[in-house]
Amino acid sequence: MSDPLIFGKGLSTAYLCARMKQDMKRFAMFFIFAGLFLAGCGQSGSREGTAKDSVLSSNLVKNPNTLTGNDEKLPELTFETKEHDFGKLTEGDKVSFDFRFSNTGEAPLIITEVKASCGCTTPQWPKGVIKPGESNMITVEYNSKGRPGEFSKGIVVTSNTYPNQTVLKISGVVFKK
Repeated sequence: MSDPLIFGKGLSTAYLCARMKQDMKRFAMFFIFAGLFLAGCGQSGSREGTAKDSVLSSNLVKNPNTLTGNDEKLPELTFETKEHDFGKLTEGDKVSFDFRFSNTGEAPLIITEVKASCGCTTPQWPKGVIKPGESNMITVEYNSKGRPGEFSKGIVVTSNTYPNQTVLKISGVVFKK
């Protein structure tokens, strides 16, 4: 004898049981993956880098003056200029500019990172401590190969000052060879 039809739609109870079994398996798999995903959200990844990098970064965070802007003996990063226009360049030129700065504050200055907005711009900066009253420079090189037209690039300097980021800017126009 065959299974009775349900709701007159031609669906047998065997078919409905098989379908429910499939749906329950999908439902269970969804919750398993969701649980694994949520459990992984609480994990923190390891930060790559040297021990010196982690000490410098952790010191920045531990410096309450850096976080709050308290005026007690902070370093101060003072640039001669924060912008440079290279003017007209020929495609393929590599040009550089030295952004000169001084620590005009009352505490040692540490520059932890200088990051350019794209791969065509390469910054170099002093990795050590800059004492109050001392001067140094950040050298920024721009490679115009394959980049005709106007350009304007930002370079973000991160240090133990308040605020802890300063933006430098280079610009110019590259003409095709």
